[in-house]
Amino acid sequence: MYYPSNNETSSNNEGNNKTNLRAEIINLYGGKNGFLNNGEINKLVNKYTGNNTMNVKKQAYSKASTKYMNYMATTFTQDVIREIKAKMKSSPKCPSGIVGGGPSLRGTARAVMGGIKAACASGNPKCDTMAKINKMRHLTNANKKGFKIRLNGGENPKKVLTAAGAIRLIRPT
Repeated sequence: MYYPSNNETSSNNEGNNKTNLRAEIINLYGGKNGFLNNGEINKLVNKYTGNNTMNVKKQAYSKASTKYMNYMATTFTQDVIREIKAKMKSSPKCPSGIVGGGPSLRGTARAVMGGIKAACASGNPKCDTMAKINKMRHLTNANKKGFKIRLNGGENPKKVLTAAGAIRLIRPT
C-alpha cells in the first residue's frame, strides 16, 4: 500500500487551495464580469504561497477595481454623454443667418449645474433652514434628521426653525 509523504500531501493541498482561489477570483472578477482576464488571474494565483490568500484576493480586488474605475471614467461616461447629445434639442437659430446653434456640451453642463444650484439656492427658505439647522450646536444628529424630515414633508420652514431653536436651548451645554 502506498502512503504519500508529507511533502506530497502539502503540495497536493496547495494545488487544491490554488484551484479554489482561482475559481473564487474567476467567479468574482473574471468570466462574465470581465474585469480580469485569464492571464491576469493566473499571475495573481501564482503569487499564492500557501498562507497569503487574503493578500492575493486584495490584489485581485484592487486590479479589478482599477479597471472598473477606468471603464466608468471613459467608456461608460462617453456613452452617457453621447446619449445626452442625441436626445438634446438644438438651440434656436439666429435669424440673421449667423452660423451657430446646435447642441453644445459645455452649455448643457452649465445649464444642468445652474439648475442644480437653483434648486437649493440661498434664497430658498427650505435650504436656508436646513443650513441653519446643520450649523446649530447642542442638537443631536437624530434631532437634526427629524427636523430635516419635517422640512422635506412640506412643513413651514419658520416653524421648524423655531422648534429647532427651542430644542437647542433645552439641551444642557
